[in-house]
Amino acid sequence: MRSRLASPRNKALVVMLIAWASLLITYGLPSIELSTTFSEGVIQWTRTGGVAGSAFVSVMFIGLLVFRRSLAWRRRWQEILIHIVILAVLQGGGALINEQGIKRAVAMPRPNIVWLADQDALGMTARQFYTSMNARERRSYLEHVLEDPGFHVITLTEEVRDHWIHETGYSFPSGHAFSAMLSATYFLAMGMSLIADRRRFIFYVLPVWALLVAWSRVLLRVHRPFDVVIGGLLGIVLAVLAYELARRWLDKGRGRATS
Repeated sequence: MRSRLASPRNKALVVMLIAWASLLITYGLPSIELSTTFSEGVIQWTRTGGVAGSAFVSVMFIGLLVFRRSLAWRRRWQEILIHIVILAVLQGGGALINEQGIKRAVAMPRPNIVWLADQDALGMTARQFYTSMNARERRSYLEHVLEDPGFHVITLTEEVRDHWIHETGYSFPSGHAFSAMLSATYFLAMGMSLIADRRRFIFYVLPVWALLVAWSRVLLRVHRPFDVVIGGLLGIVLAVLAYELARRWLDKGRGRATS
């Protein structure tokens, strides 16, 4: 029992569940002005949890896992391929199911869209905004609203405004929180499993990164706290599956290499 609890996967899982529990802080986060330098910083941070940002994080930490250990070059490329395939299938597939399946089934409008509708800034209800237009039309319509010289409902920086225009899909659950928590859990568990103790410290930045990505979604008003709490939990659950699959492949490859 003690050895199971002390396994790298379970140690990483405990750390990530503490990070996930910290997402409850989003319920108490204050509203911030979206026309400030600070909001610009929040935008830059939230981008690290998007598609391009998560891909960069994955490449960086795959490199750390593979090149900070003494491996034959053939073995290194095998491990790189395993990590890429596992993450591409589970993270990419999970994101697709989330965007095209769960979000559309739940059909929860984003909080900023609901707020704009309540301020009569959209000229329609939030429900009408989503049901009367496709994604491209929603972006075009919102761009017209936010860039109208007569629009004075809220002041947004150019970066925040562009982000609001881009993020016009449904809200629940948060794809950024899902992706960030999945990456953080997977690589933390891998780091604790494959890297020597004194060199693991860099992997502990991952829970902090994922937590801040999730917080940024609420600060930017494009998600509710519940969106990021559930999105983060789904990411952690899928990361455990990704880790188990990857470890089996890695162990099989190691066995063939030594036989």
